[in-house]
Amino acid sequence: MKKNLPGMDAGEMAAPKFKTFHGERTISDAHWTAEEVVEATKGTWLAAPPAGWSASGLCIHASTMRHGHLAVLRPPGDAGRGIPLHTLVGLKPPPAAVIAAQIPDQGLPDLPVLQVRDTDEAILGMGRHARDQMTSTVLAVTGSAGKTTTVAMLAHVLSIWEDTPSSSHSANLPHGVAWNLASMPRQTRFVVLELAIGRMGQSSRLARPHLSLVTNILPAHLGENSTLKDIALTKSAIFSGMAPGGVAVLNRDMLEWETVHSAAVARNQKVVHYGTTRESAFQLLEYDTADQRALASIAGKKIEYRMAAAGKHMALNGLAVLAAVSALGLPIEPAVKQLECFSPLPGRGEEFEIVLAGRRVAVIDDAYNANPGSMAAALENLASRITQGRKIAVLGEMAELGPGAPKYHSDLALLVKRLDIDRFYCIGKLYEDFFHALPSHRQGYLTTSLDDLRMKLTSGVSCGDTLLFKGSHSTEMHKLVASLKQDANRTRDETGETPVRCRQI
Repeated sequence: MKKNLPGMDAGEMAAPKFKTFHGERTISDAHWTAEEVVEATKGTWLAAPPAGWSASGLCIHASTMRHGHLAVLRPPGDAGRGIPLHTLVGLKPPPAAVIAAQIPDQGLPDLPVLQVRDTDEAILGMGRHARDQMTSTVLAVTGSAGKTTTVAMLAHVLSIWEDTPSSSHSANLPHGVAWNLASMPRQTRFVVLELAIGRMGQSSRLARPHLSLVTNILPAHLGENSTLKDIALTKSAIFSGMAPGGVAVLNRDMLEWETVHSAAVARNQKVVHYGTTRESAFQLLEYDTADQRALASIAGKKIEYRMAAAGKHMALNGLAVLAAVSALGLPIEPAVKQLECFSPLPGRGEEFEIVLAGRRVAVIDDAYNANPGSMAAALENLASRITQGRKIAVLGEMAELGPGAPKYHSDLALLVKRLDIDRFYCIGKLYEDFFHALPSHRQGYLTTSLDDLRMKLTSGVSCGDTLLFKGSHSTEMHKLVASLKQDANRTRDETGETPVRCRQI
């Protein structure tokens, strides 16, 4: 008989549902008592909360404030984690209590206050305590690309069985992982966390996942002397927080497969692999770009699934989710149906229509981040589209590629030579060789100014064009997309028209 992971029942799922921490909580979701907060943080109540007090989570950034959350006060003169005093006193809703290392002279009127030696350590302590109390099956996702989308897709699919909380705001470094853990229900059946390469071992020991999923290893976060194997070894530290007998879901196609696979086996994890090669236990056989249907072989059986999110890379993400679902002992069929209604996230493949200078165009917003692998996937996705007008790629530089950065950019010329993309608008000096290697009819514009790029793009598009936006976060391509949306919404307010419309796929 298959052994169930923690949080898995052999029979029907009768456990009560919890709302995810992204939304409003009910009073029954509250799980921090005054005594627990002291135990987790080693702090002291200077202004004790009233009898029966409880809190439902933690807030370390004002934009994430929810009713019932404790707020961490940022120390004066510190640019680190926590909320500045002038922002904290105006929070709506007000926090359930304040955690602070230094108490301001004017005090914090009408709020319970817990003093701690170090707020950073207090955040980590609350994360550890929350994880200790969890009865959930914890899933963790990492990879050089696609991890945030895969986290969202996993939570979306697992919500068939019970509403599933997942990492918020891509908070994937140790303090972000701790914040997420401290703000999640403790008895929900599943929890899905995103873990980044930075201090991976610490994050994994906080999360202590039962199942870890590695989407890929790609050139990203490369330093002067680091290699892909270094990246793979660092990401493989995700297994360091796992007890023997857990599950590692790995992309069989990924670079440095042997490195990651060996690390999982060394930690006595059961390996489940997916990909396009015949060695893959979950093999993607075909992907039809026209109707976004994928055909996969799973345990010798052919299964067809349709992705609302476009692109072969999304179909692979979907296959990774199906592999994880199967590893959890859950049926594949309802998960396949649930994939059909997963919508891409903003900055990670979201599609919408917008009016630029009176011309309606389609936008593929993949502007949150980029590396050579995700850039290639995005360009291939654009090229595969059947569009009304031209296909235009608007590209920002790919950051953190080490000494090979110029070549990674110039090598894109070889890729796009075979792709059906009409024009390229690029920002950054690293694109100079790439841009000048293009035939003149495919050269849109090359600049180092975001404002200049916006002006040329706005004047250069035609009705029916499809625009892909892609670039590393540091290039601020995401801000360009946001400003275009904002201008379109302003036009709507002034004219009554609706120039921004989500695209139905």
